[in-house]
Amino acid sequence: MKIRAITIGQNLLENDLKQKNLRKNLIKLQILKKNFENKGIEVEYIRFAAQPFLKSVNLSKNSIYQKREEILAVLEDLVDEKLMGIYAFMPGLCDQKTNLTDSQFILLKDIPNLIYKYPNMFTSIQVGSNREGINFQAIKECTKIIQQLSHPDPFQNVKFAVTFNVPPNTPFFPSAYHIGNDHKISIAIEAADEIISILKNNSINSTNLKNIKTAIQKRFEEIFDKIHSIVSPFCKEHGFTFVGMDFSPAPYPTKEKSIGTALEELGLCKFGETGTVFSVGFLTEALQSVNRPKIGFSGFMQPLLEDFTISLRNNENKVDISKLLLYSTMCGLGLDCVPIPDNLNPTVIELLLMDLGMISLRLKKPLTARLMPIKNKNAGEMTDFDFEYFTNSKICNLNSSNQIDLQDFYKNNSSYRF
Repeated sequence: MKIRAITIGQNLLENDLKQKNLRKNLIKLQILKKNFENKGIEVEYIRFAAQPFLKSVNLSKNSIYQKREEILAVLEDLVDEKLMGIYAFMPGLCDQKTNLTDSQFILLKDIPNLIYKYPNMFTSIQVGSNREGINFQAIKECTKIIQQLSHPDPFQNVKFAVTFNVPPNTPFFPSAYHIGNDHKISIAIEAADEIISILKNNSINSTNLKNIKTAIQKRFEEIFDKIHSIVSPFCKEHGFTFVGMDFSPAPYPTKEKSIGTALEELGLCKFGETGTVFSVGFLTEALQSVNRPKIGFSGFMQPLLEDFTISLRNNENKVDISKLLLYSTMCGLGLDCVPIPDNLNPTVIELLLMDLGMISLRLKKPLTARLMPIKNKNAGEMTDFDFEYFTNSKICNLNSSNQIDLQDFYKNNSSYRF
């Protein structure tokens, strides 16, 4: 186990274009990072998440969005100073019943340009929630962003997520965004190896599910308590609010740190086979039953390209988009780092996002999509990324007609609320 990210959330200020207050807080977080390391807990990243733009977004000359490139240059400098690793800038809450505003359209259309120009920028757009419903205009605009980011470098889509029902101040990227006037700290962990260890020591052939669940609860309570004992006094001393820890055991693309490996250690099936829904649901329920404050997703994650075993099973044709959607009903995250063909009609992606959104709203759970169209490649071909956190895999097929036209649908439906 290690800490994947200490994420600080705070508002960027119009009257402080150099963001001196953020810089001061990032310097303080170096102390927290050192405190963790002194207790034997590795910290991978310090990250920053800004406030989202809303339908009331102001593009006057003094707003942070009108001066977005000036602020982005400052944020990149903070990365260069090694005060943080990556940041979430210009996330948007577009889950609204009304049409998108002209200002929202302007910002959405600028996202691909900004992500290409500022290499450490991540962002997300919330297009649906149980509070407001699904905004189909936002889904259409996000599909344009996904397809534009795929050229010339499909890797850029790792920095963009389409989200549903994601609450503020979750620590995982790209979905993080900040709400509130205080400065908030949240923690994301990389702990798939912990689940593997628990299941190796508690085989389903030698014990029962109740005992396995109890072992997971006990270990993750210990992890939380140790983290809390370090971060809580720091926050009190330095004026931060500790929001909590996301209990999702994020994987790393090696077999021994794979959440897919953990699922298979349960002993019922290989990932993608019959029994996967039960296994994913069991692990998610066990994590969500830990008797400690939880934030964010706090469940099973299935990031295809970030997980060794899930990627392997995809190569063996045990995984497809329909199965990943099915598992999204049980898991905590959704369609994450999923490679798809480059030559898709945009409506195919839009309908896939609608499917995911319907699951999220019907089940009242946070879900996200990081879809990665792979330039000049078709379903069944291999990706060829060279990135520490990816393992290459086959491009997934989307079983849908490329001749679908949603023009009349959009004309009659800008949004839908249950």
